[in-house]
Amino acid sequence: MRSIAARCMDALGLLTGAKSFVANPVLGSAELNRRGLHLARLRAAHWLMRVRQAWFAYGVPREQRKAFQRDGYLMLEDFLPAEQYQRLLAEAEGARGEIRQCRQADTLTRRRVMSPENVEALPEMQALMRDKRFRRLMRYCSGHARQPIMHLERIHNGVLESHERDPQKSLHVDTFQPTMKFWLYLQDVTPAQGPFMFVPGSTRLTSARLTWEKHMSLIARDHPNRYTQRGSFRVDEGDLERFGLGEVKHFAVKANTLLIANTYGMHGRGEAEQGSTRFALWGMSRTTPFSPLPGLGFEWLNRVQYKVLEAERQRDDRKAAVRGEQASWFVPSDNGEL
Repeated sequence: MRSIAARCMDALGLLTGAKSFVANPVLGSAELNRRGLHLARLRAAHWLMRVRQAWFAYGVPREQRKAFQRDGYLMLEDFLPAEQYQRLLAEAEGARGEIRQCRQADTLTRRRVMSPENVEALPEMQALMRDKRFRRLMRYCSGHARQPIMHLERIHNGVLESHERDPQKSLHVDTFQPTMKFWLYLQDVTPAQGPFMFVPGSTRLTSARLTWEKHMSLIARDHPNRYTQRGSFRVDEGDLERFGLGEVKHFAVKANTLLIANTYGMHGRGEAEQGSTRFALWGMSRTTPFSPLPGLGFEWLNRVQYKVLEAERQRDDRKAAVRGEQASWFVPSDNGEL
């Protein structure tokens, strides 16, 4: 039996970004979700995101705001002037600093954090992060004044032996609340490189999407996929057609394309040729779902979030070492090139 204190904490989790249907028996209650618990949290989080985004609408062209709300993504080709992009690319390719990597089936993802300390020697990266157009897009699409946590990221496809499937190559949603991720691609992305895939319009709370959400909330706790159990719903085969959710778009794009996506939308990583790579400046932002306030954008807060990330990584390292394992994101022995 769970203690009264534990039950209270489970109930309080309803007011946070908690999403796991197995870790929290209140969230995972089929009876409560049949009565609309999951849909109520979802609707509230999306409505409050729109409230926060209204704080940051100024300076973002109306057609871009409409496209992001309608489609769930915004794609801007030739985002930087050509010469500036080339300088940024040269910096990115020569950047130094700790690398962390994650193994998922046959895919290896390597990231170098773009913390304030690491970008001190990267003037073009600093210029991008100070650019008014870039900052306004990040704030509007994330619904928060704080800038996203950014990394240089290179995805290596098919470089590990595995009998499992890369979970990122299955259509999924990250969580019940709107969440922003972006990619500024630093190389052309072809269909062979596993381009980002997304179901346009799948961020809108249509009757079809809400029907799917309720269906998933009723089966998530006992679902065979552990990511679905934890609230990152996987789109089962036939769901798009069954629920009328649309078709998948693959983003084979040119270098210097900025892609911003609300990853509440159905998305994933496309199939790729063995040995292919994707190189990008990558960032994400996820905030408290049930606050109407826009947050604070002070530079010292930006520095704090990177300190918090580093502390979490070190904590994960220590816990994994006790188990005789590596953390999910670990420092590779060849901590050099991405």
